[in-house]
Amino acid sequence: VASNSKWKLVGISSCAGLFSGFMSGLLGVGGGAVVVPALTLFSDFDHYTILGTSLISMGPAAFVGTLTHYKARNVNMRVAPFLAVGTLVGAFAGGQLGLQIDEVSLKQGFSVMMLTLGVRTILKA
Repeated sequence: VASNSKWKLVGISSCAGLFSGFMSGLLGVGGGAVVVPALTLFSDFDHYTILGTSLISMGPAAFVGTLTHYKARNVNMRVAPFLAVGTLVGAFAGGQLGLQIDEVSLKQGFSVMMLTLGVRTILKA
């Protein structure tokens, strides 16, 4: 039985990764919008593990997507370095703070952020 659930998780993770990578390349969304909800719904991982797993899985996708858009001249190199430094500092600070927040509050904060961004995106479209 444990082996069956292992393969189920491998299948779910592979499908979530494929969909996340596709959506990352197509729309610029992935880990937070696809992987975190998928792992929340279909695994028994705690939220901290879900966040860490999602973040590490997005590194290769971000690299490939970056190369694709760079080759198509869709990267503003005057802005990108500053955005990258800010992202690195912010990710470190956010990760450190996130480890200090209880899991329920972290899940609720994530859900509110996803809902807010979704509504704002629809209203701006």
